[in-house]
Amino acid sequence: MQAEILKNALDEHNLELRVKAANEAEAACQQRLSAAEAEIAELQEKLDASERDLLELTEAIRIKDAEAEAYISEIELVSDSVKMKQTYSSLLAEKQAKAKQLQQVNSSLESQKAKIAHVEEQMKSYLAQAAKTSVENRHIAINLDKAKLELGDSEKELKWLKSAVDITEKEHQRNQERILDLKTELEKESNERKKLEEEYEDLKKEVMELSPERQELAIQKLEEEIKECKAILKCGVCFDRPKEVVITKCFHLFCNPCIQRNLEIRHRKCPGCGTPFGQNDVREVNI
Repeated sequence: MQAEILKNALDEHNLELRVKAANEAEAACQQRLSAAEAEIAELQEKLDASERDLLELTEAIRIKDAEAEAYISEIELVSDSVKMKQTYSSLLAEKQAKAKQLQQVNSSLESQKAKIAHVEEQMKSYLAQAAKTSVENRHIAINLDKAKLELGDSEKELKWLKSAVDITEKEHQRNQERILDLKTELEKESNERKKLEEEYEDLKKEVMELSPERQELAIQKLEEEIKECKAILKCGVCFDRPKEVVITKCFHLFCNPCIQRNLEIRHRKCPGCGTPFGQNDVREVNI
């Protein structure tokens, strides 16, 4: 009985182990199934994407075929127009060469224009200088004429000055001669004055030796003579101041204020004889 119980227990245990293993295997299968489904879904998406790419490629191939046909038609047209293109290329090359030549001609023309403008500016400056030189020459000619006129006037003035100098020298010589004459006359008057003083001293001595009555008479006589001498030495115009200046044209003596007054009022005639005189004819004298 126990053996059967143990056997049954072992069988149950083995069955449980089998069930557990089956459950584990089922779980593993379930996991594999889920992974397979996910992989199938991913592959389906890739397939859909591949189909879309295939459609796009098909459309692109169709477009390329159309473009190829267009290119083929264009190539056929191009093959017909190769000669025209070659001719056009040659004409274009000639045009470029002509354009280059035209550019060179234009540059040369511009340089020639610049040279012409420079030459014109030089001509203008030369003309301006010529006009300025002409004006300066006219001014120089005018100044030369003025200088000639001034030179002629200067020569005339020089001749007049020479004649005036000659006249002045002659007049100066005459004045020197008159001054010498005046000096001799003054020396004579001085000598006469000394003689009068000597005579006065002699008379004074004689008076001292005379009697009182004769002394009075002699003194009166001497006083009258002194008055006469003083009258001779005083100015003949104011009869007050002594004679200080002489008029060299007539050698008459007067005081300086009277002569200066006559010069100021332009009454330039000798008060004694009426001879005309000037400022240069008046000289100082010491009596």
